Amino acid sequence: MDPTKIRMRYLVGILVAAVLTAGVLRHTLHVHAGFTRVEIAILALAALAAVFLLVGLFRRRRRD
Repeated sequence: MDPTKIRMRYLVGILVAAVLTAGVLRHTLHVHAGFTRVEIAILALAALAAVFLLVGLFRRRRRD
């Protein structure tokens, strides 16, 4: 079997798992925690900004 096909299967599997996880988290936050759609979007953007900041800090520290 071609190694690129195996890698593509892993990539597709990871992407499907990520989408399902995001859906479950969004549903849980909306139904059980009572957050609105806008609040969930704001939290997601804040988390994304935090991840980019941490990645930037770690990359900068690693170069030094």
